[in-house]
Amino acid sequence: MDVVQENIDELNATLSIKVTPEDYEPRVKKILNDYQKKATMPGFRPGKVPFGMIRKMYGTSVLADELNKMLVDELYKHIDENKLPVLGNPLPKEDDNNNNDIETQKEFDFKYDLALAPKFDINLTEKDKFTKYKIIIDDELINKYTKDIAKRYGKVGEGDVADETTMVSGEFQELDKDGNIVEGGISHTSTVAIEYIEDKKIQKEFVGLKKEDTLTVDPEKVSKGPSDMAAMLNISKAKAEKLKAKFKFTVKHIYKVEPAEINAELWDKAFGPGNVKSEDEFKMRISEELERAFAEDSDRFLKKQVAETLMDKLKLNLPDEFLKRWLLETNKEKLNSEKIEEEYPEYAKSLRWQLIENKLIENNNIKVTAEEATQRAKDLFKQQMASYGYGDVDDEQLNEAAKNILGKEEDAKRIYEDLMDRKVIDFMKNTLTLKDKELSFDEFVKLASGKAAKGKILDKIGNLVKF
Repeated sequence: MDVVQENIDELNATLSIKVTPEDYEPRVKKILNDYQKKATMPGFRPGKVPFGMIRKMYGTSVLADELNKMLVDELYKHIDENKLPVLGNPLPKEDDNNNNDIETQKEFDFKYDLALAPKFDINLTEKDKFTKYKIIIDDELINKYTKDIAKRYGKVGEGDVADETTMVSGEFQELDKDGNIVEGGISHTSTVAIEYIEDKKIQKEFVGLKKEDTLTVDPEKVSKGPSDMAAMLNISKAKAEKLKAKFKFTVKHIYKVEPAEINAELWDKAFGPGNVKSEDEFKMRISEELERAFAEDSDRFLKKQVAETLMDKLKLNLPDEFLKRWLLETNKEKLNSEKIEEEYPEYAKSLRWQLIENKLIENNNIKVTAEEATQRAKDLFKQQMASYGYGDVDDEQLNEAAKNILGKEEDAKRIYEDLMDRKVIDFMKNTLTLKDKELSFDEFVKLASGKAAKGKILDKIGNLVKF
């Protein structure tokens, strides 16, 4: 096969692949010979059907299959051998490949479009200066989450009319732009805690609701960020981040919570039997957990600052038209051209950062080892068992659990990505010149882009203890 690459510009290229009978005929003939050995047809003994008849019956389809396999192999062989920084996957060049007629031609010419990553270099040093924020944990914040824990473990009773302190359980049904329920759209039963709705106007719309009453709501307005909204609607976080639809909410139950008393029974439920022996110690444990959670959010905000600074500095160009076409080709069931145009800016931003981060990882030899992934899997399993009240897990159980976790592709991918994310953040903290600055929780939320950031932080706080 003859493969020729033509660079259109720095970000786009075309691959031309010429295929002759010498390339495909041996493969096609071998498969047709196998067909002949197994073929049965009236008038012929098994395996004795004439080869010409077999070729006439199956030759075209076999040739089509083999050409496709050969083209895929040759495309990625060329990409690998030439170390091409390809974005997405090669796409058949529009119109050109339609000129090939498999029924009549012996030689074929195929053309593919390639998107290439922009060339750049970047490094971080101590000359790069950023601010590292520390969230102040004061008595007001501790008391707030002490009350929250008490409510989570409180007694729940059913009421008739919703007020500011109640939780309302109901069915969310996705609506179209005309206010009609979307057939086959998102539908899920979930609970809304009225007191945690930040928009006071919307909060008032829930007050006074009774069973079977309905309300049109924006799920973003009644949740604490993408993770919370994803759980509320039973969808992925990625889908929640992009969701713009409104929903019909039908009340099914109204619950009123009587907070648990702040005593040893609550301490044992929240942190395990005997681990907390006084109210002061209880609040100290909350403070420690909050400090750990906020430190992690501060780290992630540092990474966000670095990402935005580097993206602004580099202003990487992308092969936008190719990427839009590739997104459409690979997501035909979910996306159309209009949706891609709407969502492409965010996709492009994410891709630019991914390219920059990969360059930092490559330049600074940042790696996650199999041993580190195994240890992380063991730690996650121990945490899970501890949440069920099992403190002691022997090495054999840990090894088997880690093997099972890492044996699942999605779980293994998540562990490796989390560890790499942590290593990139640690690299930034150890390399950059950081100026420490303290600020309140609300100030940090405002700084970190408002509600979306606050929701992310609150999601984490909700998992501080074993609720």
